[in-house]
Amino acid sequence: MKLDLIDVMGQLFPDPLTVVTQLCATAILFFVLLKLVWKPAKKIMDARSEYEQKKINDALQLEDENKQLNAQAHQFIDEAKKQAQLTIQQAQEEGSRIKNNLIEQGKQQSQQIVDEAVANINLQKDKMLQDMHRQMVDVALSATEKMLQTKINTQTDIDSIDSFVKEVSQQ
Repeated sequence: MKLDLIDVMGQLFPDPLTVVTQLCATAILFFVLLKLVWKPAKKIMDARSEYEQKKINDALQLEDENKQLNAQAHQFIDEAKKQAQLTIQQAQEEGSRIKNNLIEQGKQQSQQIVDEAVANINLQKDKMLQDMHRQMVDVALSATEKMLQTKINTQTDIDSIDSFVKEVSQQ
């Protein structure tokens, strides 16, 4: 029975040499895997992690640049709006100034035309008065000539001509 107990114990517990051999084989396999697989896999994983982190940092940097560009674009648009409003205001002021100048020029031209017309009317009036005066003198001379042909009295003739000229001149 003792033999059976040793056999049973031998079957329950592995042989220490086998255990040591198994442990050595496992340790060798572990170190081989550590050197051949784990370190290169870890390098690959670290490189991938760095690559992804770089991509994230680049994306954050691009996002910041995008925000700055958007702010600059909004600022540019605001400045363009202000410039457009200023240009519109200046154009309106310039248009108003031109309009006022044209109105003033029109008034001046109208006044000049009126002044010229009044001067022309006065000139025509003076000319007509001179013509009338000349015609009256002609009529007076004609009347005088007729009177002379009939010759009544010299003093009466002179008096009639003077009174006629005075009457015409007063009118």
